[in-house]
Amino acid sequence: MLCIVDTSPSFRLAELPGVAADIAEQLTAAGFAEAPHLRQTLALAEEAGEFVGAVRRHYGLARRSGSFADVEAELADVVITAFVTAHTMGIDLERAVAAKLGVVYSRGWREAP
Repeated sequence: MLCIVDTSPSFRLAELPGVAADIAEQLTAAGFAEAPHLRQTLALAEEAGEFVGAVRRHYGLARRSGSFADVEAELADVVITAFVTAHTMGIDLERAVAAKLGVVYSRGWREAP
């Protein structure tokens, strides 16, 4: 089953869990069925690395330059892949993010000099 995602400006991040489930199903149907947990973990690490590379290129910290559009696209890849990884691993990402935000906001920000 192929899900056609509405990519108009009306698309909302809240739709990502359903999109992630569809992408995971499409990957399995395409033959990427071995070790899905490992596959998605490695895919997420790869996308994070590509995002870092795009940022480095955009800010002139690499051998070649890059556009801000590349930065945006790579960050979108990280977010999508994170949702697919969470789906594949059975992680309730909304609950996990809420729990992590509780930690982030409770630990303070920066010590006064």
